[in-house]
Amino acid sequence: LVVLILIFSKAFIDFSTSGLENPLTHLLLILFFIIYYKIEDNRRKLFLLTITASLAALNRIDIILICLPILFISYFGVNKLKGIFIILIGLSPFIVWELFSLFYYGFLFPNTAYAKLNTGIEHFQLVQQGLHYILFSVYIDPLTPLVLLIGLIIPLLIKDKKLLPISIGIFLYLIYLINIGGDFMGGRFLSAPILCSVVIISKAKLNSEKSLIPLIATVVIIGLLSPKPTVLSTPDYGAGPKIYKAFRFGPYVVRSYHGIVDEKIWYYGNTGLINNIFEKKIYKFPWVKDALTTKSSNQNVIVKGVIGFWGYFIGRGVHIIDPLALSDPLLSKLHCVGKYPFDEFKPMVKDTWRIGHFTREIPSGYVETIRTGINQIEDPSLHKYYDKLTILIKGSLWDFNRLKEIWNFNLGKYNYLLVNFERNKNRLQDSLSTN
Repeated sequence: LVVLILIFSKAFIDFSTSGLENPLTHLLLILFFIIYYKIEDNRRKLFLLTITASLAALNRIDIILICLPILFISYFGVNKLKGIFIILIGLSPFIVWELFSLFYYGFLFPNTAYAKLNTGIEHFQLVQQGLHYILFSVYIDPLTPLVLLIGLIIPLLIKDKKLLPISIGIFLYLIYLINIGGDFMGGRFLSAPILCSVVIISKAKLNSEKSLIPLIATVVIIGLLSPKPTVLSTPDYGAGPKIYKAFRFGPYVVRSYHGIVDEKIWYYGNTGLINNIFEKKIYKFPWVKDALTTKSSNQNVIVKGVIGFWGYFIGRGVHIIDPLALSDPLLSKLHCVGKYPFDEFKPMVKDTWRIGHFTREIPSGYVETIRTGINQIEDPSLHKYYDKLTILIKGSLWDFNRLKEIWNFNLGKYNYLLVNFERNKNRLQDSLSTN
């Protein structure tokens, strides 16, 4: 039953083979639950649970939400002072990394976190988008949300105190997911919680072996209700359900629901392993072809919002200014703007932003600043902010002034400059619209 659930879960299968961090998350969660159920000694259990959770947080920091309830329960099984010491030792890999990140990069969190969470978009809009993310999975992958619901309910029905912390962890993670607006990759952030639900199901006792047969049949039937069942995937995996809003990019038709896409539809035809064993179809992918063409132009500074594929194939010696701010330490501190930069993607976007793709306007003078290495940003407040930021990102690592600026930035000392910049920008836009 458990194996079939995972096989028919599109979220689990697609993102166990996607090249993202999900497979390592799955492995660490399984180790976490094995420790939780198999280790009897409370102090040893707390240490191993904490260090495994620490590694999971290193891989993806929000996974700690799934682990927190079990860590909380385990802490109360040992002496309080010793428990705190054990937790600190167990968290040492994560703590050491955060200290290194603060020292080397100047910030505690990845630049992508600032780019995707510091958007200026109203929280209510993000919650709506998060609910759309769940609804998307109900249609494209009905088994996954159903199993998540079962994982939340079973511990309450059977009153199993050991399963309840797992259920609470799933709940915390889903609440967080909805609050940040989900993601544009349909199912990506549901692969970890469905694995947790499967653990709950695996520990629940059946009344009889005969009841297993209808359960297995139900899993197979619901799994096959997906418009693109995992077991029917072929090298020709492509266009999805008709209810999506379709648009064309080169030879590709991609389907979207509030900016959420079955990413396998978009990539698999050119990047799937099967399609690259005998024929290198990856070189037919539009972004790859465009990057190779642009590479011959010998430009050293380019504004481009597809830094993954495109950035890889453009090669070294090119500075890509990313309007989505994923790789840009200045733009990630600015609010997103009310426009979407890629014309070919606009049919995917209901409003003026797409989840996970929060566009920043390139400040006047910023391209020239990157090209020359001399600050030419026109807005005086942002000009001053970038002067300070440059010390963090380009200064000598051990320079005392740099260490002081790390302190200042993380305490928000220069946030007023960003506020001034946003005000100046809004005044200018109001003036232009009035004229």
